[in-house]
Order: sequence, then C-alpha cells, then structure tokens
Amino acid sequence: MEEKTHAQEEHKDPRDVILDLNFVPQWARKPPGENHYSKKEYSDERPRRDDRRPPRRDGRRDERRDDRPRRPRPEGEGRREREERPERRREPREQLKELPITVSFLPEQKRLASLVRQIHHSRRAYPLMDLASLLIHDSEGYLVKIEGNKATPDFEMFQCKKCRAVAEREEMMVQHVKSKHMADYYEKEEVETEPPAGSFPGVARCRKTGILLGPPNHHSYSEKVSEVHESRFAHLSLEEYKRNIEIVKDEELVEQWKEESRKKTIYKLKSDPEAEPVDLKKAEVDFSKEIPGLYEATHRAVLPAKVAQGLEDRNIVHAIRRVWGKESRFALTMSFSMRAAFRHMHLYLFKAGKINFVTHIKPNPVKPEDTIPSIAEVLMFLKEHPGSTRQHLLEVLHPSLDPASKEAKDALQPLGWLIERGHIIEFFNGTLSVPLGRRRR
Repeated sequence: MEEKTHAQEEHKDPRDVILDLNFVPQWARKPPGENHYSKKEYSDERPRRDDRRPPRRDGRRDERRDDRPRRPRPEGEGRREREERPERRREPREQLKELPITVSFLPEQKRLASLVRQIHHSRRAYPLMDLASLLIHDSEGYLVKIEGNKATPDFEMFQCKKCRAVAEREEMMVQHVKSKHMADYYEKEEVETEPPAGSFPGVARCRKTGILLGPPNHHSYSEKVSEVHESRFAHLSLEEYKRNIEIVKDEELVEQWKEESRKKTIYKLKSDPEAEPVDLKKAEVDFSKEIPGLYEATHRAVLPAKVAQGLEDRNIVHAIRRVWGKESRFALTMSFSMRAAFRHMHLYLFKAGKINFVTHIKPNPVKPEDTIPSIAEVLMFLKEHPGSTRQHLLEVLHPSLDPASKEAKDALQPLGWLIERGHIIEFFNGTLSVPLGRRRR
C-alpha cells in the first residue's frame, strides 16, 4: 500500500494537483473527514445550558456546584432580580423548508484533468467509486448542480453572475450582490477628520459584535446601523437587527466613539479613479443601479463547491448538505458524472467482480499459446494466480534472482510490455491480473 504510483515517481506536471491514489480496502478506511456543509451553522437546535460548561481535563463530571455551600437568600430577592433584569428577546428563526430542487455533483474540471493525467502516467487501473469519493471529499474538487424539479417548471432561483452564488428569493440575491460585490466597483479609503462636536448622553452599541454605532441623535447613526446590518447580519431584516442594539450611558464609550468617528470612510470608483470620492450612502445609491445586471433568474445553476459552502440561503444549503452527506458515503452521482467524462477523455472502464475500474489502457485479452514462451509463462501464472504482485511473480518464476539486481529487472521487462498492450492489468495497489471475458468499453 505504501508503494508510490508511477505518476509520482516518473511524472511531475506543474499543472497537477497531487491526489492520493493509494487507496486502502473498504474495511480499513477512515471515516469521512470534515463536513463541507457543517450542520452547526444552520441547525435550528440550541445547545443546552449544561452543555456550555467546558469539561474537566480528567474527564470526570464537575460536581463543585453540588458541593458548594449556598448562602440563604432573603425572601423575594430572586423575584425582584428577575423583575429588574431586562428581558432578552430571541429573534424568531425562519423554519427550514423543502425546495422543489434536485442537487447533484460534477467533477471540477481542473481537478479532473489532473486526475486523468496521473492515471495516464501511472498505467494502473483505479476503482471508479474511490476516485469519485476522492473528489467529493476535496473541498475544491467538485461543482454543485442545482435544478428545479420537472414537476415545478415555474420554480426559479437567482444566481450571481460574479461569483455564481444562488438564492431562492430575489431580495436575498440583491442583498448578496450589495454586500459581497460592491468592493469590486469601489475602493474604500479611510481619512481622518475632526471628532463630532456636541453633547451626547449615551451611545448605541451592537449587542452581537460590540460595535459602537453612535448616539441615536447623531446624523451618522442610521448610516452606521445600515452598514453593520448589511455587512454582518444581512440574513436578518433591519427591524430584527435593531432589536440587538442597546443604548449605553457611559462617558468613556462616548469618547471612544468620538475617537473612532474621526476616521471617515470614503469610496472611490475603480473604473474612474479621477471621480470625486463619495460616502457610503451615495456609493450604495450609485451601485444599486448596477445590481439588476449582476444576477439572473434561472431554473438550473452550477456553482463551485467553495461558493456552495458559503451560501447564505439556509434552505438551499440544507438541500445541498443532505445530498452531500449521502454522497460522501457513496459517491453515486459523482461517479455517474465521472464515468461520462472519462469516456469522453478516452479512458476505459471495466468491471472486476462488482467493482468498476478506470484505466487509460484498453484491456486486451491474449491467448498464452499465441505468444512466445517467456510471455506465455507470465500470462499462465497470472491466470492461475490473479492478484499477484511483481515481487511474487519474481519469487515464483525466477527464485534465484536478487530482486534488486539488473537480471531481475530484465526478467520483468516483458511485464511492462504486456501492461502497455493491455494484456495484463496492473491495479492501483500493484496487484496484477489478466483480462478475461467480455470487456466493458
């Protein structure tokens, strides 16, 4: 299993992304790695309070709370504290819904081309399902295809023309373009100005991030709220986000806000560096005129895996995550896509037992009696002992030769010729076999 493939030994192409083609048996495989669509980011479940406490290093349950003596509390104290404590509102979270879409996976072309080059130069046969699994577990190895179901021909998604992200609702796509691609058109620059003048008894602060938004009576307040909402919490409505704003009456925080406010952000149009810089509000108004041309309605979308992993539409991510979970265990749709691609790229598929293999050498059975004695001997041995390795072949047919000697290398030379002609198949793990029976093309 540790033997390197010929692709790694003999061929190094600067275009190649080196993939580990030394597969292990099914029973020895490790469980799938990182989930590309981690459930924790999109789950509607909240952790239990007890689960938030860090575990002890020795693994035992922390029982200090139970053993600690408790001070008796005056009657009614707990009730007064609860009455005085401000109630924290939890934003209602929109329930996930099933969309009328079908999700499947396609191999990413650069990764696939690199894989094919390595198969070509290795001269070995690889399990199709293992190659598919290799790409589906590579966070950049596949594309995600999303199609509306045939039963709902009127269903449309919206896809960004810049990064290929998708969203079910148009307003979500507009928000995506505004928050993610305004930087493609405008250069941000910070300049220092005079601090705000006036008397400010308090300052608004975002509970979620701690960002100071400014006094509500200052003209910059609304703009700052809009900026933080769109850049950090675009998945919430503006009203929902405003519930997370608190007013803090603290002189030090007011002074901190004044100092921060000295830095003013201006926006310069990248396409016209000589144009007059504008503030955020004016830049957003101007950019909004470009937004309709930066996305399109579609019934079918294909997007890179990295983009799919960062989608903001929870319903679409939920659908992708569910299918990816199945695919990561058994890469069926990916294998179908790769099967068609391999045939188009002039590779050959054949079946050994219940496993489909792919190779760039067409299996070509030959009768031992039609060959010279030295080749017939190798063919007959492998026919009787399928799955043998080069070393085993040498030990049985040439037991007196030192495996490291030139004579041993010369003795195995016919084997290379037989592999190149397809009369013998060398598998990914170095085992050898002769092709028999009907071939799958």
